[in-house]
Amino acid sequence: QDVNVVAGAMLKLFAGTSRVTNTQAFIDQSREYEELLKSANPMVRASVKMQQRTHPLPVKRIAELEKWFESEEYKAIVV
Repeated sequence: QDVNVVAGAMLKLFAGTSRVTNTQAFIDQSREYEELLKSANPMVRASVKMQQRTHPLPVKRIAELEKWFESEEYKAIVV
């Protein structure tokens, strides 16, 4: 129930390492990515959305995880 624990596990999976990683920097990067994407040129946003990926970018996953963690839906499930 701690978003940092999940983010840390995801970071280790994405980085492919068991070494110590900086989870907070990864979370900060996901926030920065979201903010930059909001203010990006519409063609850039469209290009990012149209990329043929089987899974979202790791920073996007963390950003969505944080949104879910802060949502009322999540709080209703946990309580």
